[in-house]
Amino acid sequence: MNVFVLSVFIATVLSQALDFNKFRQYDYQLIIERASIPHYDKRYMNYAKLTPFKCNRTNVALNRMASFKVNVGIDLVIMVQAYRFASNEYRSFPLRFQDKMCNLLKENIGGMQKLLNCGSFSGCPVVSNTNITVCNFIPDASMLPPFIPSGNYRLNLQALFSNNELFLTEVYGKVTRPEVK
Repeated sequence: MNVFVLSVFIATVLSQALDFNKFRQYDYQLIIERASIPHYDKRYMNYAKLTPFKCNRTNVALNRMASFKVNVGIDLVIMVQAYRFASNEYRSFPLRFQDKMCNLLKENIGGMQKLLNCGSFSGCPVVSNTNITVCNFIPDASMLPPFIPSGNYRLNLQALFSNNELFLTEVYGKVTRPEVK
């Protein structure tokens, strides 16, 4: 009986798709500390540059410039993996998902629609040999997964096209909760 109930539970969990509507929260704040692009594949990209800067006393905004050599269109996949700082190193945290960038943009995960507000990025499809700029981007913490514990984190955003890594973006930040009085 227990095996049957367990198998029905596993089948139910596996049959459900990733529901982005659950990514709404007002429990914590995300503070970006720094960000960088450690490497990009020069076979697929002309250049990739990320510049973080303090836009006010508390927020760090991101400026991004990129140019693709290949026409990725709507097939650019973003894989997000979180690492939490524990025992003096960043350790794997059970937050990992991937989807096409156009779907993430459409569902506004992390406030990605703000990418369209400033700069030359016009959304999908992403075409080759054009200068793509994004300016003054600050992620929207209310559009992130709920119940993330407080602490220091590193997010790796890996861009994939046809199972090839185009670039890796590392974002370091802190999850904090407001003080209760």
